[in-house]
Amino acid sequence: MNTIKYQSGILKELPKSAIYLFFRLTHKNKLKQVLQSLLQLVDGDSTILGLGGKVMALLQVNTPYHPYTPTLKAQKLTPKADCDLVLWLRDNDQGVLTHSARRFIKILQDAFVCSDIARACTYLTHEQNGKLVNHDLSGFEDGTENPQGDDQFNTAIIQSDDKFIDGSSCWVIQKWLHDFDWLDKASQHAKEELIGRSLDDNREFENNKPLAHIKRTAQESFEPEAFMWRRSMPWINDQLNGGLIFSCFAQDFYPFEVQFARMIGEEDGIIDGLFKFSKIISTQFLWCPPFVKGKLILPDLVG
Repeated sequence: MNTIKYQSGILKELPKSAIYLFFRLTHKNKLKQVLQSLLQLVDGDSTILGLGGKVMALLQVNTPYHPYTPTLKAQKLTPKADCDLVLWLRDNDQGVLTHSARRFIKILQDAFVCSDIARACTYLTHEQNGKLVNHDLSGFEDGTENPQGDDQFNTAIIQSDDKFIDGSSCWVIQKWLHDFDWLDKASQHAKEELIGRSLDDNREFENNKPLAHIKRTAQESFEPEAFMWRRSMPWINDQLNGGLIFSCFAQDFYPFEVQFARMIGEEDGIIDGLFKFSKIISTQFLWCPPFVKGKLILPDLVG
């Protein structure tokens, strides 16, 4: 039996509820102590840990990680936001998530400040052909082109002879804010034209316009192909604003980078139809360390 060497929650079905906690490092001298406490509580299943920015700069390990560095065009559509650590808390019980989030914020407070909290959920989830189908708050099915079977692991998880790398993953999170007023008023045809699929049965249309989201992001259309494992979830706040926490895992950031470059028109000047009803609040590049025999495996910190 093979030993699982990754944070298992990455490949599992989405929970009904989740909380994403975003942190910035504020006290470097307390980092080692805080991380040691944190590693005792992160189980890789109900809690997924991703590290970014300042924390990654201090780890003595050669990973595929690099910070998100937007081009001038990308900067206008998704401003760079400092983020050094993210926790994805997963549970069907929102009360459990609330207490878990409070506990993690207290544990991290000596070295980090919590810069954002996003409450997430599933929407119109149902079983179809033996698998769970999830939807975005726009009404469209989400994750249609996700890898299946063993390809999920091979897409999302890094395999290496280095024990600090084997089982790790590159993680991208984007927080999208939808224009619900536009979605309420727009015709079904107008919305489908932007995505390139039917709202009723998710069938792909023929002769989609170049701005259709599925034409912009067709994973097989890149060279090399740009497959990623998507685990996105809708989010909503107390003011009933919301959108999508786009979340994807891969062995490096290439799949996201080439797809996103095409979405924002870096190749041909055509902007993805998604931007008609949604905008990006933040983009984070993170590295998820391996999880072996009940504990996260982290290299030493510099200094």
